[in-house]
Amino acid sequence: MISIISLVLIPFIVNRSPYMKAICYISVLVLLIGFAGPGFAITPDREYIRTPDSVAWNYEQLSIKTKDHLELNTWIYEANKERDKDTVLILAYPDAGNMSYFVYHAAILANAGYTVVTFDYRGFGKSDDFEIQRGFLYYTEFTWDLEAVVVTISEKFKGRKIGIWGMSMGTTIASRAYPVLNGKINFIIGEGYVTATSAIIERYQALDKPLLLPEKPNKYKKAIKAIDIPLLIFSASNDTITTHQDAVSLCQLLGQNCQVVQFSGEHLTGFQMDYESKGFGGWYVEQINLFFDNAAS
Repeated sequence: MISIISLVLIPFIVNRSPYMKAICYISVLVLLIGFAGPGFAITPDREYIRTPDSVAWNYEQLSIKTKDHLELNTWIYEANKERDKDTVLILAYPDAGNMSYFVYHAAILANAGYTVVTFDYRGFGKSDDFEIQRGFLYYTEFTWDLEAVVVTISEKFKGRKIGIWGMSMGTTIASRAYPVLNGKINFIIGEGYVTATSAIIERYQALDKPLLLPEKPNKYKKAIKAIDIPLLIFSASNDTITTHQDAVSLCQLLGQNCQVVQFSGEHLTGFQMDYESKGFGGWYVEQINLFFDNAAS
């Protein structure tokens, strides 16, 4: 069944009337309650709360096999034909929910002309089973999932620019997978960027919220230092776990290929920035467009 929230969203994307703004604002606040703060506890959801059909968007469902023979469920959102930018964004989402939590985000970017690919990590959504302990910051097996998706999508969309759009834990997965993905992707976009896994562990330890790493932190450090493609980082002013200074320091390390865009808000609330004037995701899309105009073209 298509919800009232879903019915209002797509008209809002195209025509931002004041009435639609008000309704969509309430809807978006409900959607983001679970992502407004940095949880960093792996919490998969097996049930979909919506699908691209819910917002009447053209998409393809695709099953992708990993190197250890697990099946991942994937949705490919068709780019708006009138704005098609020949660019593919592969979403590596945070550590909670599943890809259905990001249908609105994906549809907005698809409407802006990007082909958007979302997938569920093993143990999430409709992908194959995987035993998950909530206390881990991430699983190295999730990098295998991203690698499989990138390989399949790069074959499917030959000739297009392909990159990863990571959120929180998704930035960890993107960075950790980079040595394998080098040469297969053209850019990375990240929000709530994890620049050092050891720093996240230390900050949560100070909050009496112990987390575990699946491997020694130097492996992540080595992987992230290898990034030599255009990187855009969205940094929230009030994020105390993946901080603005973390993002700035990483860019100083990586050099001119790296850009940081700071916004006023909390962890993973970039899509809400300038909502009243630009609509949900409007400011975010503008920043991505500028990124490609200036750095990734």
